[in-house]
Amino acid sequence: MTSQVSSTSAMAAVEWLAFHVPQPTAWARLFCLPHAGGSASLFRTWQAELGQDIEVCPVQLPGRENRLREPPLRELPAVVDFLVQVVARHADKPFALFGHSMGALLAYELTRALRERGLPTPLHLFVASYRAPQTLKAHPPTAITHDIDASEARRMGEAISVSGDMAEELLKLIRTTLLADTAVCEGYTWKPGPALACPLSAFRGFDDYVPEDSTEAWRQLTSSAFSTQTFLGDHFFLRQTPRGLLQNIRRSLARLSQGAAR
Repeated sequence: MTSQVSSTSAMAAVEWLAFHVPQPTAWARLFCLPHAGGSASLFRTWQAELGQDIEVCPVQLPGRENRLREPPLRELPAVVDFLVQVVARHADKPFALFGHSMGALLAYELTRALRERGLPTPLHLFVASYRAPQTLKAHPPTAITHDIDASEARRMGEAISVSGDMAEELLKLIRTTLLADTAVCEGYTWKPGPALACPLSAFRGFDDYVPEDSTEAWRQLTSSAFSTQTFLGDHFFLRQTPRGLLQNIRRSLARLSQGAAR
C-alpha cells in the first residue's frame, strides 16, 4: 500500500467534491460515495431534493469524470486514507455518510478510521445495496467483472447518465477504473472491532442482487438504532427511484437535529 499512497500523494490537494453547492444555513453535511465505476454525478440532484438544511457533498474518486486522467486507487486502505482527509477538512459541521454498493463499504470503513484516529465521526451512516462487511467471507461481493458485456454496459450507462452506445465506448475508457474498484472490493477482509456508536440505515432494491438477510446483517455493526428499507428497483434503485430514499435520509437527519437542539 505504501507505494500506491506515495505515488498518489499529489492527490491530497485535489478537490474531491463535485457538484457541491455550499449551503451556509445547513446544520449538517452529507458525504456521498458511489458504487464501483460510479461517480459524483450520481448525486448531482440530491441537493435540490434535500433542501438547504443538509449540504450534499458528492465525493469524486480518482479515475472518473473530471478526474478520469488520474490513476484510480486499487486498495481500500489507500482510498480510506484520502477520504479521512476530505472529511476532516469539512468537519466544522456535523455530518453523515451515505454509500452505495462499493461506496457503502468505503463509508463503513471511513467511519471506523475516523473513530480510530480520534476525529469527528458521522451522526448517521446510510448504506445501500451492499452485503454487511462481516458476511463477505461467506458471500463474496458481486463486483463488476473483468468481462463487461453489452447488457452490462447498458446498465452501467444508466448509472452514469449516458446512452447505451455511448456507455459501451465510455466503459472501454474507464475499464482501468472498473478493475481498480473491483480490486478494492475483492481485496477487502473484515476485521472485528467495536460496534459503531452512530445510527445505521441499510437499503436495497426489491430486485437487488444483494439479499435481504445480508442487508439485515448490518444491524450487528452498530450499538445504536438500526433500520432497513427496500425500494422498488434493482441494484441501481437510487437512480431509478431516489425520492423515497432521500425522504428517509431527510427524516432521519431531522430527528437527529431535533435531538441535538434539546
